Amino acid sequence: MSPTMAPEIFRQLASGLSSINKGGFFHHLAQSLAALLKVDHALVASIDADRRLATPLAMWSQGEFIDASPYILKNTPCEQVEQSSCFHILEKVRTHFPGDVRLARLSVEGYLEVPMADALGNCQGIIVLMHSRPLALPRYANEVMQIVASLAGLELSRQLIGEQANERIANKQRALRLLSRGNDARLHASDETALLHAACRVAVEVGGYTAAWVSQIEPYVEKESVGAVQACVDVEGDALGWLSPKQLLIAGYSREMVSQALERQTPVIFTRQSSTGSPGIDDTLSALGVNGLIVLPLIYRGQSLGVFSFYQADDLAITSREVRLLSELADDIAFGIDSLRHRKAEHRIQHAVTQVATAVSAQHGQAFLTQLTDHMANALAAEVGFISTLDEHNPNIANVLSIFVNGQRQPTFSYHLAGVPCQDVLTKRECVVHEGAGLCLPVESDGALDWVNTYVGRRLDDAKGNPIGIIGVMFKTPLFDTQIVRTVLQIFAARAAGELGRQKDEARIRQLAFCDAGTQLPNRADFMQHLEERVTDVAAIPFALLLLDLNHFKEINDTAGHDIGDLVLKEVARRFRDALPRSDYLARLGGDEFVVVCQETRDEGSALLTAERLWTSLNKPIVIEQHSAELSVSVGVSLYPAHGLTVHALLKHADIAMYQAKRHKLVTRTFEPWMGQAVAEQLHIAKRLAIALANRSLYLHFQPQVDMRTGELIGAEALCRWWDEELGEVSPGQFIPLAEERGMIVALGTCVIDEACRQLGDWQCQGLVLKGQLAINIAADQFDDNDLVSTLLTSCRLNGVAPEALSVEITESGIMTHPEDAIATTEILRSHGMGLSIDDFGTGYSSLAYLKRFSADKIKIDISFIRDMLTSDNDRTIVATIIAMANTLGLQTIAEGIECKAQSEALLAMGCTQAQGYYYDRPLTAEQFAQRWLM
Repeated sequence: MSPTMAPEIFRQLASGLSSINKGGFFHHLAQSLAALLKVDHALVASIDADRRLATPLAMWSQGEFIDASPYILKNTPCEQVEQSSCFHILEKVRTHFPGDVRLARLSVEGYLEVPMADALGNCQGIIVLMHSRPLALPRYANEVMQIVASLAGLELSRQLIGEQANERIANKQRALRLLSRGNDARLHASDETALLHAACRVAVEVGGYTAAWVSQIEPYVEKESVGAVQACVDVEGDALGWLSPKQLLIAGYSREMVSQALERQTPVIFTRQSSTGSPGIDDTLSALGVNGLIVLPLIYRGQSLGVFSFYQADDLAITSREVRLLSELADDIAFGIDSLRHRKAEHRIQHAVTQVATAVSAQHGQAFLTQLTDHMANALAAEVGFISTLDEHNPNIANVLSIFVNGQRQPTFSYHLAGVPCQDVLTKRECVVHEGAGLCLPVESDGALDWVNTYVGRRLDDAKGNPIGIIGVMFKTPLFDTQIVRTVLQIFAARAAGELGRQKDEARIRQLAFCDAGTQLPNRADFMQHLEERVTDVAAIPFALLLLDLNHFKEINDTAGHDIGDLVLKEVARRFRDALPRSDYLARLGGDEFVVVCQETRDEGSALLTAERLWTSLNKPIVIEQHSAELSVSVGVSLYPAHGLTVHALLKHADIAMYQAKRHKLVTRTFEPWMGQAVAEQLHIAKRLAIALANRSLYLHFQPQVDMRTGELIGAEALCRWWDEELGEVSPGQFIPLAEERGMIVALGTCVIDEACRQLGDWQCQGLVLKGQLAINIAADQFDDNDLVSTLLTSCRLNGVAPEALSVEITESGIMTHPEDAIATTEILRSHGMGLSIDDFGTGYSSLAYLKRFSADKIKIDISFIRDMLTSDNDRTIVATIIAMANTLGLQTIAEGIECKAQSEALLAMGCTQAQGYYYDRPLTAEQFAQRWLM
C-alpha cells in the first residue's frame, strides 16, 4: 500500500537509504520516488560545471532500471532548472519541448524537475519525475522533492569530494623511495602519521635497522624543542607502532642526540667507536646493546619538522655513504610531510589518459622528460614532439629540453620567442596552427622544420599558475580536427609541468640543505660532505683547513641590529671569496664562523699566506647604510694528513688553533699537539669552576685601603679566591678570565656580591664597623645584565647592610663596552648611596666626554704605572697627569700596588692620598682582617 502522508514517505525513504551502500544510493532513490509518488519514470542525473551536459546516475522506468546516455541540456526541460526552485509542467510537456527525443520516446505528458545543490547552494544535478499521463502529485510532493534533492545533492558532493581527495592522496603517495638495491617503488601514505610509520617500516624492514622512530617538534614554545615519539617501528615490539621496553630506554637516553641534531640541523651519529660527549649516556647505550644510533633532522624550507632516529643492534659499520643515503630519505620524508600539510593536489588526471602518460618508465629527471616527449609524439602520431622551458635570465628566449623528429631524438637548442607560435602559447595558454606552421617556426631550426603544417602547443605552468615552458606536437599534414590532440596534450602538459615543478622543488630543497641563505656560500652540511669526500679519496693529496672566526661581530648585532649584521656577513663572504683562488673551497659554518679548504696548499707556510690574505681583506671598514663596521678575523689552521685523517680531527684541531689565536690576540695559529692538552686543561678547570659556583665554594679575601697621611683605614677591597680539591689554589688571574670566556662571570660576580654583603652583615652582628666602603669588582658583562641593580640591592637588604657600605669598581675598558648602559646603571647605584670607582685607569681607551658623564667618585691608578714610577719618567708623568686630571674633575684617586715607602711619599707629593698594597697589608681572610683592622 502506498503512503498517503509526507512523514510516511520520508520514513520509508530514510529507511531504505540508510540500509544501502553509497554505490546504490541514487538507484534506490529513483526507484523509491517512482513507487512512492506513483510515477512511470524517475531520473537522477549530475550536471557539469557549465550545465551543457547531463549525465544520468540512475534511471527507473516502468518497473525497471534502464541505461541512459548523457544528453545535451539545450532544448530540454532540464535547461530550465534553477538552483533554488523546481520546474514542472503537469501535462502536454512534449508540446513545449518538441525537440526532446527522450520525452517522445517515453511518451511523457507530466514533468517535474528539482535541482540537487551542495552545502554552498551550487547546483550539482537534478531529480526528474515523468509520467505518461498528466502529472497529479499529492500536495506535499514539492516538499518531499526539495528535501530529497537536498540530501541527494549532499551525497553527490560527498562522492565527488571523496573522488577528488583520493586523486590528491594518490599523487602524494610517491613521497618516499626505498633505500636498498636501487628500488624505485614509492610508499603510499594517506596522512602524516601513515607517512612516518611507512618511513619507519622502510628503515626496519628494508634498511635492516632494529628500530626506528620519529620525534615530533613542539612548535609553540620560544625555542623549538623535541616532543614525544610520533611514529615508530620495532622488530622486538609486540605490535606495529609500539617500542619495546628496551627500545624505550634507548629512545630516552638518545634525547640529547636528538636535541643536538635539531639544534645543529645535521645528522648526529653514535657508534661504539664514537662518543656523544656524555660518558654516562655512552656507557648506557652500549650496555643496552646499541651498536649504532643515527639521528637525522627532518627539515624542509628551513623549518624543522621532526627528528628521525635509527637504532642498529647488529655489528655493522655506519659509513658516510649510509648516512648520506639515510639523509636523502630524511629529506624525502620532510618533503612528504610538507606536501601533506601545505600543498593541495596540483594536477587532476583523467583515468584513460593517465595510463598513456604513466607508460613512461623513467622515474624523473631529464630521462623522464625525454621519454615523455617520445611517448607523446607516438601517442598522437605526430612527426614532431618537444618540451622547452623559459630561460631564467631572459623570458624572451626558450630552451628546448627534448625534441623528437620522426621518432629520432634531436640535439637541443635555444630560440627566440618573438613571432613564433610559442609566443602565442604563453599569452593564450594554448595555440593551434592548422596549416602552414613551418613558415613561422624559429629561425634557429635552420629550416629543418619547413615541412611542418600543423602545430599544437600548450603552456606549462608551475603550481602558482606562472608560465615556465611550452609543450607541443607538430604534424606533416594539415590537421583541422585537433580536439583529441588538445585533450591528450593537456594531460601530457600536466605530467611535464609536474616533473619540472618537482625538479625545481628538489633544487630548492638541495639549495636549502647545502647553501647558506644569507651569504649564498656552502653551509655546514655541504662543507662536512665536501671534507668527507676529500679525506676518504684514495688519491687524496695534502691540503690545509682554515677555520675563521670574526672578532667583535656580536657588537655589530647588538648596536646596529641583526639585519645590518646579516648584510655585513654577506660583504665579509664576498671579500673572503675575492681573496681566495677559485680552486679553494669557502663555506659558512654558522654565526660568524667561516671555513676554507685550501685545495692546493700543502704546507704551513702557504696556509699562513692564505690566512694573511683573508685578514687583509677586512682592513677597510665595511659600510652598510649609515653604519661602519671595522672587523678582524682569527684563523686556526690544521693540515691534512699531519694534523688528522678524519673530518672530526681536522675540524677539532683547527678550532683549537683558532681558540689559541683569539686568546693570544694573534691573526693566526697553526695547530700543535700541546694545544689540545691546553684546551683539555682549560675545559677541566672550567668544569671545576662551574661546580664551585654551583656549590658556592668560592670565598673572599679583604685588602685594606688606607689614608697614606695617617695610615688609618678608609675602606677595603673584596678579592675572590678559589681553592679546589683537585686543582689546589687557583689564581684569580687564571679563573676570572676563564669565567669571562665561558660566560660564567655574571654568576661569579653574583657570588662575590652575596658573600661580601654576608660578611659585612656578620661583622655588624659582631659589633665591628668597617670604616669607609667595601669595594666590589664588577665585570663588563654584569653591566649588560639587567638584574645587576636588583642583585646588589636585594643582597644588601637580605643581609641587613646599607647600600652606602658598598663601592662598585669597574674597569675603564668595561665602561666603554656599552658606555650609555654603564652610565645609566651607575647613576641608579649612586642614587642609592653606593660608591663608584674606575679600576685600572690609564690602561683603556675611555673618552673624557664619557668620563665627565660617568657617576664616579674615585679613580684607581693601575699597578702597572705605580710599579715603575720611581724608575720610569714616562710612568711618573702618567701618574701625575691622572692625579691632576682627577683633582680637576673633583674625583679622588687611589693608588694600588704600593710596595714601599718611597712610592707612598712620591704619590703624596703628587696629591694622591689613598692607597692599597703590600706595603700596608696583603689580602686577608675575614677573620684576619677583623683582628688587624676592625678591633
